Amino acid sequence: MKKIELIWRHILFESVEHRQLRFQQQELAHLYKISSSTVNAAMAPIRRLGGVRVDGRGFTVVDYEKILYHWANHRDMEKDIALRMSVHLSVAEIEGQLPPASYPTAYTFVRERFGEPPADYDAVYCYHADPALVQQRFQSEITLGKPNIFVLKTDPFLAGYKDRLPLSQVFVDLWNITDWYAKDFIKIIKEAIDGLLS
Repeated sequence: MKKIELIWRHILFESVEHRQLRFQQQELAHLYKISSSTVNAAMAPIRRLGGVRVDGRGFTVVDYEKILYHWANHRDMEKDIALRMSVHLSVAEIEGQLPPASYPTAYTFVRERFGEPPADYDAVYCYHADPALVQQRFQSEITLGKPNIFVLKTDPFLAGYKDRLPLSQVFVDLWNITDWYAKDFIKIIKEAIDGLLS
């Protein structure tokens, strides 16, 4: 992910899941070890859209949806896919055999967090710091065909979210998947986000 996306994710995580709406740009620059100009670059489009109100050295989130949809439309998940492969296993078997330190996203996240998924799905998406470990785990089951495991590169700050991805991260990942049924999963994540803010 781009550095500005790390900022958008942080703002959304804190404002949606912790109800923190006020931020200091210098603190974000220090937290992510990036320049203030990079933070300002992240602020510019969401400020223009009315997602945040900037004053002095800080800013306040005024419309999380504008930030969320802006990120979703600018996310290029394809570039972050480090490994894709086809294995001769069911989705349930793949999910059950993911190695430790995997962060399920997309369909698997929805099933694990919310129970019965809104539609059947045939691929597992996850983040892992070492995609080779995922490949080793399924080496004996690799086959030709449509990929059903997608491993995305983690960023250095993902572990800071503990054992589960932020809802906003899953939303933008699903937004980037072209399967027709992805929209049903997006709806569940959006309802969960709205529920936290109601």
